[in-house]
Amino acid sequence: MGEATAIILAAGKGTRMRSPLPKVLHTVCGFTLLECVVNAVREAGISQIVVVVGDKGDIVRESLQGLSVTITEQREQLGTAHAVMCARPVLAGGSDTVVVLNGDTPLIKPQTVRDLIAANSGANADVTMLSAHLERPKGYGRVSRDAQGRIKGIVEESEASAEEVKINEINVGMYGFKGASLLAGLDAIVPHNKKGEYYLTDIISIFYRSGKRVEGIVVTDTSEVLGINTQRELAEVNQIRRNEILRSLMDRGVIIADTTSAFIENCVQIGEGTKIYPFTYIGKNVVIGRRCRIGPFAYVQPGARIGDGAEVRNMAEFEKAGGFSQDYG
Repeated sequence: MGEATAIILAAGKGTRMRSPLPKVLHTVCGFTLLECVVNAVREAGISQIVVVVGDKGDIVRESLQGLSVTITEQREQLGTAHAVMCARPVLAGGSDTVVVLNGDTPLIKPQTVRDLIAANSGANADVTMLSAHLERPKGYGRVSRDAQGRIKGIVEESEASAEEVKINEINVGMYGFKGASLLAGLDAIVPHNKKGEYYLTDIISIFYRSGKRVEGIVVTDTSEVLGINTQRELAEVNQIRRNEILRSLMDRGVIIADTTSAFIENCVQIGEGTKIYPFTYIGKNVVIGRRCRIGPFAYVQPGARIGDGAEVRNMAEFEKAGGFSQDYG
């Protein structure tokens, strides 16, 4: 697919979360929102990953320790295009494709990122944007198309006409750019509001008017592109991811006695024939062998290793006994 770079925007304040923690550092099944996006991009085959930090950047930087990413800072919150501009020094080295994603979409799949890159390369497009169809698109920017069905721009809901508000195809804020086209397009974006902000969405209409090739692909599973702005939305996304994990484990022969009370975080490996009893919580990066019994009322801390045929009942008993070992079996 050629050389590709990913830019992950993680500079927003996330005021609607009503939390002292930066939005991208809230967690979904044990991983931060930002870590979920970084992992998806890396699994898609992109090795050069740029994370743009801003609000409480030191905390976000610290959370990325150990991950192979380049961090750049957006010192002033001047919009999404300005955030991408902050990554310009990295892009100056040249890259065939640049993928831009938001750091608060933790359910995005590596295959979708690969599809976006392949679609842009296959069409030799200047940009390919990801969109979705929603029954209730309130709050999202609408995808505007011309009479031939070509994408001509993105209309923010606050600026949409009565007819445009009825459009149910929405922009999800993920793009695959031809590297050189992105750099040229950024130079053409101008601020057009009182805050002096630069919006990346403007690049679509700029490209359309200048005759550049704008393409789009529609994501079929809309849960992949759910962004998180509130604690309610965070809880909903956690539930979706939790269900994905449970289904995947059951498909591999793990017995879940009660799916409503089993909580299993990301990157957990469990062997065939192991039974998970009700009210059990298993932390991230745990490895459990085959034919084990886990629970009920058990807590297995992140990183624990449990051998074949082991029984782990109430982990509180281990703590009371004077320590929590990470190796069982």
